[in-house]
Amino acid sequence: MNFGEINSKFDNLQIEGHFISKKFDKKNFQSSYNLNLMNNKKIIIPQQTHSANVKFSDLPGSIPRCDGVFTSNPELVCSLKVADCMPIYFAHKSKIIFGLVHAGWRGLTSGILKNTGKLLKNLKYELKNFDIVIGPSIQDCCFEIADDIKDHFSEQYLQIKTNGKYRVNIQNIAVDFLIKIGFSKQAIHIIDDCTFCMEEFYYSFRRDNGTQDRMVALIRYKNHNN
Repeated sequence: MNFGEINSKFDNLQIEGHFISKKFDKKNFQSSYNLNLMNNKKIIIPQQTHSANVKFSDLPGSIPRCDGVFTSNPELVCSLKVADCMPIYFAHKSKIIFGLVHAGWRGLTSGILKNTGKLLKNLKYELKNFDIVIGPSIQDCCFEIADDIKDHFSEQYLQIKTNGKYRVNIQNIAVDFLIKIGFSKQAIHIIDDCTFCMEEFYYSFRRDNGTQDRMVALIRYKNHNN
């Protein structure tokens, strides 16, 4: 996945999601969105801290201490940066409301998906009316943890390895949380690309020794003159 479109999973054909990986055609990106990554006049940019904070905004620009953003403004683009954590796309099946959530193990275990559901319910949206896509992220083939954080996870999600560490499938955790909160199981889709394994296409914080390089997730209302 290079300048990958994920909107094929959305019932709402007016909402468009993209995932910009390690290699992408910058000219194609800027032409498609009529903007660039540093132009915040149209982009909502969360200042991610692995928090459980999810915000709604109809204004562009930076949002401090935030790992999830939603908007109903068709002129705006929601964005996230990731390098192993899950970018989770949300698109309402018929209305103009869409967003992105950055979920790694810290966000998952501290309740970012629960807070996402709470935000949307407070805005008077029914959770079953959203399509959800979990984008490229580290998979259980490569995500391992040690005893120091294993207590953050239910035993059902842990697989012990011969080296004494544990494999964890954070995508399954996210799906189970989303269903428990009230989202529809049938509306959740997982892109099973592993960011750790697929070095040619993806940056990986774990594989690349804490690299500062990131992929970018974007979602917008595509038929508006962005």
